[in-house]
Amino acid sequence: MLRCVPLSYITTSLNSVKYVKRYPLDSLQIYFASSLELQQEFLSHGFYVPKDHDKKVVMPIPIIYANFKGWVASRQPITIERVIPLEWIGLIPEQLGWKEREIWIRGKKRRAFDLPEEEMYVDIGITSNVVVFNFDVKRYHLERTSIRQVNPEKWSNWTMFYISMEYLSDIVDTLCRNTIGMTSTTINVVKEVQQGGKEVTYYTPVKVVDFSLCLGCFDLVLLYLKKKAEEHCYYYPLMHYCSNIENEVKSLKLRLIYDQNINTFAKVGIAKMMGKRPQMMVKLASEGPIIKIKGVLKDVVEGKARGKLVYCNHTVKRLYVALDLTDFCKALTLTRNYINLLPSE
Repeated sequence: MLRCVPLSYITTSLNSVKYVKRYPLDSLQIYFASSLELQQEFLSHGFYVPKDHDKKVVMPIPIIYANFKGWVASRQPITIERVIPLEWIGLIPEQLGWKEREIWIRGKKRRAFDLPEEEMYVDIGITSNVVVFNFDVKRYHLERTSIRQVNPEKWSNWTMFYISMEYLSDIVDTLCRNTIGMTSTTINVVKEVQQGGKEVTYYTPVKVVDFSLCLGCFDLVLLYLKKKAEEHCYYYPLMHYCSNIENEVKSLKLRLIYDQNINTFAKVGIAKMMGKRPQMMVKLASEGPIIKIKGVLKDVVEGKARGKLVYCNHTVKRLYVALDLTDFCKALTLTRNYINLLPSE
């Protein structure tokens, strides 16, 4: 049972969840950088997010990114512009199994890294017409938004995970035997093209029952926050936390949980990304309300609310999303009829 934060609005305690399957995840992305709730928390504690006016301190909120399986071509190296540099965490590439090299992009030499497979799994359970996805992330890396990915607080999708299509029939057979046909509501399948055409998806919206996702439950993030606090104190030694950085980082609220006052839903269906095999996908999305905070570089920053921010002691690193089971099963049985419409590459 999660000790650092109670379940928010789920109708039945997770203690009663019957976990029925465990699958490897192809990939997982949690765009904590899209949360103005988190940005406000850092700002209220005196951190300059994403950077200070003089550009002495650069502190983007990390994106959690993990890639385990699913490639149909050789995995490409990741450039320094995309990742949180390991110097900002106090580590060297060898400690995480990274291999550094130089690559040429548009006639310019760039620093890049070959990353190892990032092992992770999802345990799927059911209770009271709810399906729960509990993440077990063993390896991952931290990314930052690129110049092209401006204003992440305005995005709809902010958490997404992908499972190989080879498990789709097994998931439907296991979870959906008693749910298909329970409702006769007409559901439209939506086609969505993202990343400049590199990702094509077919999905239907699914009701979110609960979620709880914690930035601080990733150990690399805590190392990063401590290093950034030290950097702040080097340039701004009068910051109130400079006498006890450890306690300041521990005091931050870093867990986002479901808030029934926010228009949150999941996009459940199938996806094809360039360089990867077809996949089943779940994307957590929010459409509002719009919230506003006072920024560092802008007087006002506005974006979509994500969830309620609460304290977590990071002792039990629980990360989960819970969806309406009937909606989920409907989405999978409908969208799998569109597999042949996904691009071959």
